[in-house]
Amino acid sequence: MKKIKIFSFLFGLALLASCNFLDESSPNDIAAEDAITDGASAEAAVLGLYSAMQQSGYYGETYLLASGGHTDDAVTGGYQSLSLDQLGSRAVTGANIITEDLWIAVYRVIANANYLLEGLPEVDDLDTAAKNHLEGQARAIRALAHFDLLRYFGEHWDNNSQFGIPLIQSVQGISERPGRSTVAATYQFITEELSKAGGLLDASQKDIRFINTNTVNALLARVYLYKKDLSKAAEYATKVIDSGDFSLLEAATYTDVFNTRLSSESIFELAFDNQNRSGYNGATYSRDDAIRSELSYMAAQDLAVFFASRPGDVRADLLNFDPAENDATIIPDGRTQKYRGEESRDNSAYIIRFAEMYLIRAEARGRNSGLADLNLIRTQRGLAELSAADVPNDAVYLQAMLDERRAEFNFEGHRYFDLARTRQVNAVLGIENFRSIMPIPNRELTANEALQQNPGYLN
Repeated sequence: MKKIKIFSFLFGLALLASCNFLDESSPNDIAAEDAITDGASAEAAVLGLYSAMQQSGYYGETYLLASGGHTDDAVTGGYQSLSLDQLGSRAVTGANIITEDLWIAVYRVIANANYLLEGLPEVDDLDTAAKNHLEGQARAIRALAHFDLLRYFGEHWDNNSQFGIPLIQSVQGISERPGRSTVAATYQFITEELSKAGGLLDASQKDIRFINTNTVNALLARVYLYKKDLSKAAEYATKVIDSGDFSLLEAATYTDVFNTRLSSESIFELAFDNQNRSGYNGATYSRDDAIRSELSYMAAQDLAVFFASRPGDVRADLLNFDPAENDATIIPDGRTQKYRGEESRDNSAYIIRFAEMYLIRAEARGRNSGLADLNLIRTQRGLAELSAADVPNDAVYLQAMLDERRAEFNFEGHRYFDLARTRQVNAVLGIENFRSIMPIPNRELTANEALQQNPGYLN
């Protein structure tokens, strides 16, 4: 059996310095209601939304760091940061600046989308189709941002919970203090917003760097799975699968998903450039001298053991820093894997991949009808099929699903949420169930008395 070595995640965590995030502004922010004046400014504003999603507080770094560092996939250390240590020890408090940065960055994206959506009707030099396509992208991004916040800060597994998130559907005045919506209301807004977006988008546009109809259908599949509306989750996953626009790579070429941009497996990918550089870039540096002060985020031994129990799984190659065995390696000392690059920091963030659609449908359909989809992913990744006897009941099948998702999506921001939505954070991570979500940042509670902290957390 190939020995799987642990790889280390190297981060330049500027967000961990002592700085005031509430005073920080993005160069892509829309500053005022009159920022959208014509077609050119409207198009620039939409591009600004994608740029804002790439900032370090969101998909550029923090979103993946905060979810990955809080699970059995990773350990933290080697960087003098209380906030990072809290993530690694799964003891995050409301004073954590990493989760605070996330809250602020994602709501900034929502605010920018609201400015665009309120200004777009006044634009008179674009035809209806062009305006609709811009509106559709903005609505979908706003929905995704709310969903991401719900997964981090709201009880997303319980449709009857009052602990959703503040829904920001319009430009807010400085004196407004929105409270939390229920989880049901939050899901309703997200699904309605995505459905509206799907009806507005130009179906002929297929560029996976931007929101399109496939993106919307994939997001709806994901959201409905979390919402436990399994028939709709399977329905929308099938729409993406049947579109004919994507294909799974063979086991021999699987690492091309991460070695090349915009592969046939990518549904929505934020392709970073030198102006919007991913802090998650170069994050998979695998080094023998792993005990170094700047190595702050490492794959856990548990993940290495997990892959060692799956001989033949090509996804283990992304955890191996031996250049002789790893075709993803680009430099002999082992810098590799899902988030490559060092100087330009222009790796992509993989928001949605095609494999997720098969795994969503497999989970939604259950073991009697979904096993074929689960087996398709397994065989494409070098594993043998499971038989019906291998998954004799729903509990065993769910564990097989979670294992496959862990193998496929480690360090892509899924593990923490998968354990939370299936109510397994206590059993797997050994933490109290209230830590299935993060605390609302203390500074937000201080600034807005209408907000209520998540149960179990002290302000």
